[in-house]
Amino acid sequence: MMQGQPHQDAGMPEPYAATADVYDRLVDYAIAEWGECPRPQMADFVEQAWAARGHRVRRVLELCCGTGLMTEQLVRRGYEVTAVDRSETMLALAKQRVGGAADFHQIELPAPLPDGADAVVCTAAAFNYQASARSLGETLRAVATVLPAGATFVFDIETAALLKGHWGNRVWAADEGDLAFIWDFTSEPDTTYCDVHYTQFTRHEAGADAYTGVREVHRLYAFDHDTVRAQARAAGFAQAEVFDNYTERPATDTTRYETWVLTRDER
Repeated sequence: MMQGQPHQDAGMPEPYAATADVYDRLVDYAIAEWGECPRPQMADFVEQAWAARGHRVRRVLELCCGTGLMTEQLVRRGYEVTAVDRSETMLALAKQRVGGAADFHQIELPAPLPDGADAVVCTAAAFNYQASARSLGETLRAVATVLPAGATFVFDIETAALLKGHWGNRVWAADEGDLAFIWDFTSEPDTTYCDVHYTQFTRHEAGADAYTGVREVHRLYAFDHDTVRAQARAAGFAQAEVFDNYTERPATDTTRYETWVLTRDER
């Protein structure tokens, strides 16, 4: 994940600190209810993007790896993966998932990144935690610094169509028996962000009627194409292409999940 969000109230846990253990189930909900792309399809798109640009990849740097869902896909396909995340809890779960098959580092972007990769990827909307165009540019520069000439950076962004349109000022909830959760989305007019108030109840193993409640607050920012392209160009990327949710379809105004493919300039 990116740097901590400046709006967080004192005493509130960092995003995902208390929910990492059920994160994979929340991803399943997002895929089923909101159309988030499954990780195998994400990995298919990434490989196709590399092949289409004549880019031979062996070593991959994955940013904001979370519980290792994408890490696992890359490892299974034979890549040497270095994965980073700011969350110690998330990294521990990712390590459990793939064991010693990937190299993990606890890093908070835009801190300097491990070099030596042939390509960089960042999935699952981590870039929506960038609080400004300046912050976005700093992270893109950190990525460009470790990429060889002509190499690609693939990442995704949840759009305003999702944050302020589909989610808007709505409440989404589910009760799965041992886990219940509520997403309360609020979005003020004339802003570029959406606040997500997340409440979770997990059943204790020892008692069917005993639950632990956790609350987190996330602020997710949307970026228009001009902003992303300008920051990418300034960071050292010669080309910035944007697609609809890990497909070859160009992104449109109704796209909920944008997939960006940036190509490093010839240094």
